[in-house]
Amino acid sequence: MLQGIRLKANPTENQKVILSQWMGCARVIWNAKCDEIAYYSTYAPLDQTTTQFKDKVLSPWLYECPSQILRNSAVNWYQTYQKFIKGQCGKPKRKPKSDKGSIHLTRELFRFEQCADGVTRLWIGSKTNNMGYLSVKTHRQFMLPNSLYIKKERGQYFVSFCYENAKNDALFKTEQAHLDYLKGASADFLQKHRLAKYHAKIANIRKDFSHKTSRTIVDSQVKVIIFENLSTANMTRKPKAKKDTAGRFIPNKAKAKAGLNKA
Repeated sequence: MLQGIRLKANPTENQKVILSQWMGCARVIWNAKCDEIAYYSTYAPLDQTTTQFKDKVLSPWLYECPSQILRNSAVNWYQTYQKFIKGQCGKPKRKPKSDKGSIHLTRELFRFEQCADGVTRLWIGSKTNNMGYLSVKTHRQFMLPNSLYIKKERGQYFVSFCYENAKNDALFKTEQAHLDYLKGASADFLQKHRLAKYHAKIANIRKDFSHKTSRTIVDSQVKVIIFENLSTANMTRKPKAKKDTAGRFIPNKAKAKAGLNKA
């Protein structure tokens, strides 16, 4: 059975620069495949090639990134587009430049090694183009994966992957067994009970965060604690549509308000 794991990575300053460059190159390839579809329209080439985007004059930085990363980005785009054709997901969109990023590495670009000091480190890159050992916090045992992702979020780096844990799938209920169980359940259980459990879980998460935060503030031994009286109901309420004197709709800042509500 497949099992997932997420490890905290601690790259050096030089490795952060390299990861940022590689993530940028992967994003360029993804966006180029999206633009290629828009350019060719009806007869767009649905393939996984990337050589047409590499040019020593127009895009010399792509030669500084391992070709496998560029290939993997194109493969991921291709697989996503195939799912879009089958109606399993939305159409691949361009990725904006932000503080987030990721790269997909296959087996030829990484290996786990236990160094002389007993610390497990992750080697990233090929023989000719690599960033050396990436320090990761291995909080539990795992099997060697076939591929992994290195992601950047809020200035932090994580390594995530799936691996076979040697557990028998037969020990778990099949999809048909779950369907048989749900068929015999009452309508009250299928609606109110399940929704109540989800909302209770959300409430518990909020309470846990509030208790931990308040305890941290109190334990900090600050002399003054100030509370701000915010009307969150008004802050998150959906803005009403606005019209001018001619009856035409005008901007009501709904997009900005949606961003606040999401936050």
